[in-house]
Amino acid sequence: MLWLIRTGAYLFSGLTIWQFFQGTGSPDVAAIGRHLALDQSHGMVFGVCAGFSTYTGLDVTLIRLAWALSVLYRGAGLALYIIAFLVMPAS
Repeated sequence: MLWLIRTGAYLFSGLTIWQFFQGTGSPDVAAIGRHLALDQSHGMVFGVCAGFSTYTGLDVTLIRLAWALSVLYRGAGLALYIIAFLVMPAS
């Protein structure tokens, strides 16, 4: 079971890094104005996952699945979620 969680985390982080670096080298005009913020209008609990989804462009379901898997893995996701809620500004 642990190997499945780790494999999912590695795949998710690899996809996130790939999407971040897939640009052509020129700065994206839409990405310059983007900032990481809570999206409480589309969020389920506090809007942390929706905010990450808006920032990265990934589907919010993938973000929530990865966060749920990280909660199951030693509860680290819960602590990270609370920290993200406290640190991220409201949109």
